[in-house]
Amino acid sequence: MIVSIVTTIYKAEKDLPRLLDSMMALRNPDLEFFLIDNGSPDRCGEICAEYARKDSRFFVRTLNENIGYIRARMLGVQECHGDYVGFCDSDDLLESGGYDHAMEVIEENGCDLYITSHIVHFEFGDLLMNPPFKKGLYQSESINQIILPQAFGFLKDRDRLHGFMWKQIYKKEVIVKNGISLIEDLKPWEDQIFNIDVLKQCHSVIIDDNVIYHYFANSGSITASLIKNFDANSFWAKTRLLYHEKIKRATSSIERRAAANAAVVNVDSLVVNLCKKHLSDPNVVNNTLSALLRKDEVWHQIVSESNNADLNKRLLFVKYCLKANLYRALFYIIKYKLKG
Repeated sequence: MIVSIVTTIYKAEKDLPRLLDSMMALRNPDLEFFLIDNGSPDRCGEICAEYARKDSRFFVRTLNENIGYIRARMLGVQECHGDYVGFCDSDDLLESGGYDHAMEVIEENGCDLYITSHIVHFEFGDLLMNPPFKKGLYQSESINQIILPQAFGFLKDRDRLHGFMWKQIYKKEVIVKNGISLIEDLKPWEDQIFNIDVLKQCHSVIIDDNVIYHYFANSGSITASLIKNFDANSFWAKTRLLYHEKIKRATSSIERRAAANAAVVNVDSLVVNLCKKHLSDPNVVNNTLSALLRKDEVWHQIVSESNNADLNKRLLFVKYCLKANLYRALFYIIKYKLKG
């Protein structure tokens, strides 16, 4: 059994050696480190070639121009040689022994998907993130009843299964045979729909508490960039599209409810970031929210489908204000909280 770890690389020469060193530290000879030099203009290609000379497990695919990380990632899935595939970002690193242990578990049990723990490194400290499920093997009905709803969003006392592809190892056949791909227009939330599509095709899923990945939250990340260059219209369009794609795939009321709950969280982020950007101008916030939400059928569907019992007090308050068109009042409350 070969496991390929697909990594797309662009302008990452500063952090890349740290990642590649962590890959070399893994012991299993059946690992393949599938590196995609995504038209990077710096020394990334040279660094990848240097590591490939040191360790035969490295395979370097060089692209003449940047095609975006989503297209590059799917190219890696198609071309890598593994029976299973994992994913990695070039500015993160792999846990020592993490993939080695994961491969032992997968070989022992066999599964279509392996979901496990990761560590997030923030400026204020590190946070261990475990899957929101009990450790063990899940099959057919238990996947549909327990795991899948939380891939759509969250429910009361049941946290969402975050999309992050790098905390999981996928059976490549499930992806390729079913034509599962990433939706580029959903960036940076494309992984959420990908995971739903994969889970719908899974007959067995392993949940583990083995750390395989270290994610470094940094100001240059795609998500951080989205907030820094915040555009309310674009953010709402992506929120609508994500919700639409989830509802297309939902086959139960609990999945629709979870999807709507998650959409409320996105709308809360929309409001907060809009207020941050226009902290001295309540009129802009009022007019923008009114134009986006007041007559939008998707927003009213989200309000209807989301369940108040699932939401915390903050989300309930935001939902109430938006539903009642109290945009200006919400602005001043958020402004007060931000300044406090």
